[in-house]
Formats: sequence, C-alpha cells, structure tokens
Amino acid sequence: MPALQIAYTNRHDEATALRDAGFEPIECAFGQHGSVLGEFALDHHGTESHREGVALRACRDLYGARSADPRFVVTGTPDADAVLAIVALAGLVPASALDPAFYELVNHQDLDPIGLDLLRQPQGLGLAWFNQQEHLTQSEVGFHKAIGHMVRVLVEGLPATERTAVEARDRHRRVAALEGILERRDRAGMMLPVPAVAEMGPVLRGEVALEAAARVLVVRSTVWGFDVWYRLAPVVVSYASRMAKVTVGCPDVETSELLFGPGGLLSVWPSLGRGWGGRETIGGSPRGDRLPLEAARQTARLVLAAIRA
Repeated sequence: MPALQIAYTNRHDEATALRDAGFEPIECAFGQHGSVLGEFALDHHGTESHREGVALRACRDLYGARSADPRFVVTGTPDADAVLAIVALAGLVPASALDPAFYELVNHQDLDPIGLDLLRQPQGLGLAWFNQQEHLTQSEVGFHKAIGHMVRVLVEGLPATERTAVEARDRHRRVAALEGILERRDRAGMMLPVPAVAEMGPVLRGEVALEAAARVLVVRSTVWGFDVWYRLAPVVVSYASRMAKVTVGCPDVETSELLFGPGGLLSVWPSLGRGWGGRETIGGSPRGDRLPLEAARQTARLVLAAIRA
C-alpha cells in the first residue's frame, strides 16, 4: 500500500495547486475565498454547507476510494470529522472497524455538538478520548498524530481503565471553560454578571434565547467549552490562546437565524473582514492569521451590531 501523504496549507491557492496535483482536499474551506473541492467534494462549510459531513460520506459511501493513492490536502484543526474521513478514504483500517454508530456520532458531534454528552453515548467514550488528545496541532504532524489516535480507537478500542481518566478530564474541561469567561453582554452591549454554576440554566436556544437578556459571551480558553458557554449566551466569541484565532458560534441554525436573519452567521462573515467564514452556526478568523486577544472583543462588538441590525 502506498504511504499516506498529508499536505497542510492555510492558503486557498496552494490548496488548489495541490488538488490539481492529485491531492484530495478534506474540509479545505477558506472563508470568503471559498472551498477547494476534489473529486468527492469533501467539505460542508460556507457555500458547501448543504452537503453531508465528510466522515459520514467517507465511511458510508467512499471506503477505500483513495487507498491506491492516499494523498490528502488539509487545513484547520485535525478534528474527528476530517481525520476519520481520511482513515476511511485511505482504507487505514478494515471496513468492519467502521461502526455506523461511531461515524454517525462523529457526524452528529461535528454538526450539532451542543447538548450531546459523549460520555452517555454508546460509542462516545472513544470519541471523547480522541477529542482529549493533546498536541494535535494545525500542521502535517498534527494530522498524522490524530490519524494514529483514530486508528487506535477504531481497531483496539479503549481499555476499561481509561474510562475513569476520560471522565475526570471532561470534568476538568468544564471547569476550565468557566474560568475562561471574560465578558457577558446584553443586546445593548452592556456588561452582565456571570452567574454561579448552580444558577446556570439550559442552553439558550430558539425563542428562549430571544427572551434572555444576554446576547454575547467572550471567552479566552485552552479548552472546548461551547456546551457550557451557550448556557450563558446564545452567541459565543472564543479566543483560542495557543492558535491565536477567534471563533464565533451559535448553538443551532434556528437560533442563528433568529438572531441574524436567513443564513444565520453566513450573513455576518463579510462584516468581520476578508477571509472570515464558516457555516450558519460556527466559523472564525482567516486561516493562518494569528490575532491578539483584543480581536475577540472587537469581533464581539461587530457581532452585537449585526444582531441589533
């Protein structure tokens, strides 16, 4: 079997050149620059958001389709959706190791993670373990490491002794997510207090989100915490310190469209600057740009203006 090749880039033109040289793009979305698509059109961001998730399609319909030529061009974070798609396309595990319950869960988490407690899902332990792995950087090395972790989960599973550690790390993640909150603002941009954990309600979504005073939460965190943050505001602006990037999200399409109109956040990206983009519910700053923390606060102000508009 030919050796797996991963080419990482933050540039639309470079991804296009690699695609033309025979590399299959996996989630190569570049905000307002658009997506770079290969033979299998494996992206579902921005103008491609009508497509199904890449792992779902790769596992269900395209297993082994690139096993004879396992070359892929990628960008962004090596998340479970992109990584599992590569594993399936390259045939890095037997087809029998691709349990539909697992790749459907990966798809669910990628498209609608809010309210999804992986530790309570039959196939969730392995996915939670994968999500907790460190040093999965936005790079070729990071993707190769992530692929190795995914192969281990699919082929070997996790020993029972790992469950306690996974659960403990998830509790720590939730605490760290709360500690990272910087600002909570209402529709007029005024600061709101952050309630204690015991006073936090359910995720603010739909009509409930419109009735609540809070509109935008600004956080600086080293962990993923949207399942916690959306209990405090329906729009979250997150600053990832290690990657120096800004992410903007809403809990679901309905809430995003109630706040921003048809298309949700798709209508907001152009107002944030060239290269910003994503889906109706989540996206962020341009690929490869390293931004200061103040960019998150400025983004929150622009997002509030878009809500009021």
